[in-house]
Amino acid sequence: MKNHSQILKSPMERIKHNNLRMPTQDFCEGKQSWPELVGYCGETAVKIIEKERPGTVAIILPPDQQWRPLNFVCGRVFVSVNEKGIVQWIPVMG
Repeated sequence: MKNHSQILKSPMERIKHNNLRMPTQDFCEGKQSWPELVGYCGETAVKIIEKERPGTVAIILPPDQQWRPLNFVCGRVFVSVNEKGIVQWIPVMG
């Protein structure tokens, strides 16, 4: 029978107990941000990101949709663009 104290632990306690790492930017290997792409066309930025980091999906966020999901995903990069389709913030993994 399982110990009830283990069942009732919060997710953070279970992660610490099992020595697991939370998915943060430090969790993903390789390049995680592209400051050099600010000012580029969003579509060009997507191509550069996906070429530099194969397997990554770069997602353009239009100006009226700047929210991002709360879960962190290695291999997903958000590219925020303005009304003209130009990258306005540093594209980052997330």
